[in-house]
Amino acid sequence: MKKKYGNLMMLVNIILPVLIVLDTAVLLIQNYLYNTRERVCDFVNAERSGTLFNFEDLTVEIVTRGGDSGSWIFDGLLDDDGKFLIEPAVGTIYEMVVTNNTSDTILDWKAMLRIPEDMYVNNTWNGSFEFHQNVLSGNENVQTLNLAEYSRFDITLDGYMTHVGPMITLHEGDYFVYYPNTDMNEMPIAPKLKDSNRESGVRIGFIVYIPNRDIDYIADFSIGEIRYHLQTSVLKSPFFWVMLGLTVIWIICIASTVAVRMNTKRFLDQRRRDEKAIEQTMQTFVNFIEAKDPSTSGHSLRVAKYSKMLARELGFCEEECSRIYYIALMHDCGKIYIPDGILTKPGHLTDDEYEIMKKHTLHGAEILRDFTAIDGMGSGALNHHERYDGKGYPNGISGEDIPIIGRIICVSDAFDAMNSRRCYRSSLSHEVIINELKSNRGKQFDPVIVDCLLALINGGEIKFSDSNSEAREA
Repeated sequence: MKKKYGNLMMLVNIILPVLIVLDTAVLLIQNYLYNTRERVCDFVNAERSGTLFNFEDLTVEIVTRGGDSGSWIFDGLLDDDGKFLIEPAVGTIYEMVVTNNTSDTILDWKAMLRIPEDMYVNNTWNGSFEFHQNVLSGNENVQTLNLAEYSRFDITLDGYMTHVGPMITLHEGDYFVYYPNTDMNEMPIAPKLKDSNRESGVRIGFIVYIPNRDIDYIADFSIGEIRYHLQTSVLKSPFFWVMLGLTVIWIICIASTVAVRMNTKRFLDQRRRDEKAIEQTMQTFVNFIEAKDPSTSGHSLRVAKYSKMLARELGFCEEECSRIYYIALMHDCGKIYIPDGILTKPGHLTDDEYEIMKKHTLHGAEILRDFTAIDGMGSGALNHHERYDGKGYPNGISGEDIPIIGRIICVSDAFDAMNSRRCYRSSLSHEVIINELKSNRGKQFDPVIVDCLLALINGGEIKFSDSNSEAREA
């Protein structure tokens, strides 16, 4: 379960940042393309309602100011001979209102108006006008002017200078382009506020004179276009907040992984220290027991190593192998109660002495009864002299009824006893040991465990020696 969780966290920590980077790149590219695309609203394609031109992003309305000051009659301009240079005309203030209908900001906008009939442009305010004269005649004349701030000597366009200012001549088919004034807050055009009836737009104005028209005449400025960019922010995209959420999840995953690894490392370090302390404590106790019988020096440690190797061969996990190692290390602890004379007797034991010796299994189980730090600690001491055929002691149980730890230690203990010098005999030969193991399969020993021991011997992992055979470091 822990391994699956670790693999899942590793997979999340690899895939999430890749997805975040790729999706964020796509989002930024889409946002860049959206902001840099020039949009064109042609009046011809608009949904028109009187003087109002409706587009998806904005609306444009071209109206006269109206009222007493909205229009007047101009008496004309005479030359020295009394002939009209400019015939009497109606002067009218026109206003163009551009309204932003989107939730985005309108940037870099400009407006083009086609001149519907011959007229003169006299004045403008705020922004600059780029005039295009004589377009249809093929002799186009172009100049950009701010008629609110100009010098008469700078004007190269066709026109006249009058007491009301310059009169820029424009014919049908000519046009002008209006560039808004940023200082007068004509650009950018702010987005429309949510849940508000207030319109967000700009109003520009210009004065035209149209000869031979009545005072209430209104010119039809119905041909033109608006060019602009929309600017939005990635913060408005729901996708951005999804990416932000994934980023937060990724950071939490990283932090969790680091925290888990740090805690795991602390746990493992503490566990190693605890295991070392337990092993040293056990080894000290074992040394105290084996000091009573010098001929068995190192026996418990070797049995523990053999048992751990057998547990691995049987397929137990490393944690279980370590548990078996500690249990096997203490399998003979009950001998602390056995008199030295019996433990070190060089000859055969009498029946009474043998009965006393057999009680070391019960004594060991009693000693380890309250040792709960390692599960089943007393089982090895109690059952390592039980036989597979049921003829062992202290309880005479057989086969699978003998706990697996007892069956493992039984084989390890017998092998080390045969392979070691004792006070009553020398170590047995390699051939005799192998024959004893094989001949007692299913009798004294669990046949599966014997086969595992023989495999370890044949593989060179457990070696014979002329003195005490020892396992490689387990």
